[in-house]
Amino acid sequence: MTKSSLPKRTLCLIAILVVIASGCARGAGSARETTPASTSGPRLDLGLRLTDGRWVELAELRGTPVLLFVFATFDAVSQASLKSLRPFVPQHPELIVIGVAAQPRAAQLVEAWDYALDPPFVVGTNPYGRVENGESMLGKIETVPTYILYDAAGYEIDRTTGLLSEGDLAQLVKPLPSTVN
Repeated sequence: MTKSSLPKRTLCLIAILVVIASGCARGAGSARETTPASTSGPRLDLGLRLTDGRWVELAELRGTPVLLFVFATFDAVSQASLKSLRPFVPQHPELIVIGVAAQPRAAQLVEAWDYALDPPFVVGTNPYGRVENGESMLGKIETVPTYILYDAAGYEIDRTTGLLSEGDLAQLVKPLPSTVN
């Protein structure tokens, strides 16, 4: 190497590292996309078949805040999210946490996922395919996992995607009252 090519290579290496670092920083920040509180949108109204065979209408849960964990059984990030959800769910009895599978043929796969991974919340699917195609009363589901927080009246107050820590989950539900009425 000549003396004049060393600064060019160093400069090129620094430029590459800056691009990589800015991409990593943006990726970490983009994992948390939120929506402003809104009572003008539709209220939570979706029927789910739970893995134990029960049918639940989410509209019937009004009066209690609900956190939907929209996942896919084959998604590694969805599975890794259970590490944060395991301690979080029992620490927040003021809200109901429900896992909703968003994938084709979800009903056939979610029971085995539920049995194998034993999540700390109930898991269900919409048998009419309204969640698996990405469009539903939940709005557009573009990424899994997606966390959607509904207030006690059934209105969406926050939406976040990606792998969240236990602290991130606590921040997500921070607008909710900390006591059960």
